[in-house]
Amino acid sequence: MEFQLSLSATPEGHQFSIVIEPEAMEYEFPKESKVVLAFRGPDAMLAELAHYPDAVVIWRPADTQVWATTADGQRQQIAGFEDNPAPGLDTGGKPLDRPLRQRLESIFYNQTELPDPSR
Repeated sequence: MEFQLSLSATPEGHQFSIVIEPEAMEYEFPKESKVVLAFRGPDAMLAELAHYPDAVVIWRPADTQVWATTADGQRQQIAGFEDNPAPGLDTGGKPLDRPLRQRLESIFYNQTELPDPSR
């Protein structure tokens, strides 16, 4: 299954980043005025988006490749590498004692407290 998401910003607009987790691949705006992200995998439609004041964070589903195409036609794979699985997310990864997403959000995206993992 493939799902595409187009993100764009005007050059004079508020500067922010697009981050693909858990690889932390980042695009800075307004350097690129448009990025088309293609999610390829069995659960590609389950990608989640979180908005912060200076970033849009996209969490890819397990075993999902993410490809980026910029406005100038450059295309590259930015997440979901088969030879480097994300621990606890991709099938080849070792499970973690706490969900990886909660750790990353608490460290990098200024979440003041970790959510209860039992919910």
